[in-house]
Amino acid sequence: MATDVPTTSLLRPLAEDLRARREQIMLGGGEAKIAAQHAADKLTARERLALLVDEGTFVELGIHGRPHFSQRAMDGREAPADGVITGYGKVNGRLTAVAAYDFTVMAGSMGMTGELKVTRLRDLALSKRIPLVWLLDSAGARIQEAVGSLFAGSGHLFREEVVMSGVIPQVAALMGPCAAGTAYIPGLADFVPMVKGRGSMALAGPHLVRAAVGRT
Repeated sequence: MATDVPTTSLLRPLAEDLRARREQIMLGGGEAKIAAQHAADKLTARERLALLVDEGTFVELGIHGRPHFSQRAMDGREAPADGVITGYGKVNGRLTAVAAYDFTVMAGSMGMTGELKVTRLRDLALSKRIPLVWLLDSAGARIQEAVGSLFAGSGHLFREEVVMSGVIPQVAALMGPCAAGTAYIPGLADFVPMVKGRGSMALAGPHLVRAAVGRT
């Protein structure tokens, strides 16, 4: 005779699997990459978030994001949270949207999924009239995905930053390198603090300039 199986018994393995996957994602690029970040005298994206946001108030959005299925060059490659942590929480008691690029994941590069997450965060910040803070530590556009008109939503980024200017505060903190695509963010933000000796901003390095124009 068949017996009913308690619902909790069926759901517990799924919940445990979900918890394990989230714990793995929280490690970003892994222990070795975290150690390299610390060796460079820098904090990880999640450590920065923990210092910025009031304890227990941060709600992460898109933690299970991964490289977009259309990007064939990324097949089989892991990029936890697609290299950018997005969410909202309270900063000194004020609700704030935060996007933190994770240098331990493919040098914090901008991927399609990650930028879709940031686009939704910008929409949230503007609709709720809350400040938007970027914690930037990124090599810029992810070269493996740098094809197609939808890549990284750069056109939307420029338009939306201009629309938000004067409506909500936009803070772009340069915590490390800020190159190419991510260099446009502080260029259009309202406030741009930079960590001395760590933060930098450039559209391209000498090799790319030489390839484009024939000289540096």
